[in-house]
Order: sequence, then C-alpha cells, then structure tokens
Amino acid sequence: CEPPLPAVVSPPLYMGWLSEKSTKSRAPPDGETAVAELRAEMARRGSPIDLPTDDVLRFAKARKLNAVKAADMLQADLEWRQARRVEERRDEPAEDILGKPIAALQQVLPHVCSPGVDKLGRPIIFKHFGGQCSFSRLCPDRESVDRLCEYNWWVNEQYCKRLAALGAEQWVVVIDAKGWQPGLIDRTALRVLKSMADTDADHYPERLGGLVVVNAPASLALVWRIVKTWLDEKTKAKVDIISSSDPKRATERLHGLAAPDQLPEQYAGTAPPLEAWPIWPAKSGLPSKPNGAR
Repeated sequence: CEPPLPAVVSPPLYMGWLSEKSTKSRAPPDGETAVAELRAEMARRGSPIDLPTDDVLRFAKARKLNAVKAADMLQADLEWRQARRVEERRDEPAEDILGKPIAALQQVLPHVCSPGVDKLGRPIIFKHFGGQCSFSRLCPDRESVDRLCEYNWWVNEQYCKRLAALGAEQWVVVIDAKGWQPGLIDRTALRVLKSMADTDADHYPERLGGLVVVNAPASLALVWRIVKTWLDEKTKAKVDIISSSDPKRATERLHGLAAPDQLPEQYAGTAPPLEAWPIWPAKSGLPSKPNGAR
C-alpha cells in the first residue's frame, strides 16, 4: 500500500492576519524563483506549505534566497510556533502571558504601536529604553524573565495584526534612550535583550523596516557594541542612533521618517501625545510637554 501523502502546512494564524491587499505578491522575479525553490524544498522534506507568497519570501530573504537554509529556518519557526501554541495564545490577555499587570511592564519599558504610519505606510512602534528601564526590578526571578520573553512574541503578534490592517509588511521602531545609563545593563537585562533579538530574528524575519534611537547618551555605545553582535548585517544597517546632544538631527530624522501629523507630540509631531509616557525637560532632548505621566 502507498504511504499517505504528507499533510500540507496551512498558513498559521500569524500569517493569516493578512488583508486582501497584503496577500497580493510583491515578489520581484528573483524572489518568485526563491519562493518556488523554498516551497519545493519544504515539499521534498515531507512538509509542503500553503503559505502566502510574501511570508515565504520573508524567510527566503532572511537566508539570502538559499532554499535549503530558508527551509531550515521556516521549519524551525513552524515547530517553535506549535510548541508554544502561538496561534492559540496570541489572543490571550497580555496579563496572562506576562504573569503580572501590564501596567507594571509599562512603568519599566513603556511601549506602544502608535496610530500613525511612516511615509511608506508602515506602523510606527515607540519604546522607551530610558532611565526607568530596570529589567532586574521588573523580573526578580527566572520565571518572570521567561514570562517577559514570552510576552515579546505575544506583542509581536499584535504588531502583525496592525500590519494586516494596513496591508503593510514591515514596521519601524523609535526607541527613546533618555536617561539610560550603563548600570541598567546587568545579567537580567542581557538575557532579556538577547532573547528578544533572537526571537525577532528567527521568527519575525524581514519585519523590521528601520530603527531610530533618539536621546542616546554617549554611554549607549557600550551596549550597542554588545547588541550588534547578535544582529545580521542587514539589520544593523537599519539602525540609526542619534545623540541626546543633537535634538535638531533627531527632529529632522523623524520628520524624514513620517509626516508631523503621524508623530506624537513627544517626538516632534502634532498628533496627540503618547499617554503615560516618561517626560523630560525640553532642553535635554526632543520637545515634550507633560502629559500626566509619572
């Protein structure tokens, strides 16, 4: 008797949050070839896939269009998602994933996917890795560190929903480093940051369209030397770090990224300010007005 046909791997829900616009392939000719080769390689391994072309292309690009390496990456991603029940848990409340009130995390690491978009129609994510960002205070034990690392993929899944709503493929990130100092980098911080970098690279390839760090103190160069060793060359090229001593350049960079009406008030924009966001004197960085945050 003949062996049963291998099951076709259908689009996981994280890939299924696609608008009609985003399901249309934008693959260039060489990309179409890479997608076909990757599909063929997965079928040869007994794991044929039925995923949108753009998602297959992201994995192909992440491995420089090498079908074998891309198949290794995609297969590992599908197994990772199954082991963590990502498609099932992505709709759970944030508190259930994090294991504590989300407000506790927002006090240490404020983050939000803003309503605004950049000039390419990509959502803008703001994060504040500043003086309040003590991972050790937030995560006093190993379990809480693990829960925070789990939360990282959960929030990425929420960002993917935003991509689907916009018909976009990538997001951009603005990090505010105001008040950051080297004492915040300890074993816990390194473990969390390494886990976040690995998760983003291994399971959300080609999602980062750009990363701008503003209000960066000179001492940030120390941690950047560590973090960039975890990143590939393509990702490192997307990072722009702007000193806290150069607010004019920061404003110009942000206005080059997005129209002022798409940026919140804290970041040289005219849109409403981000709520419960750390504030700082205007003379020490980008213009900012108090918004009730503590």
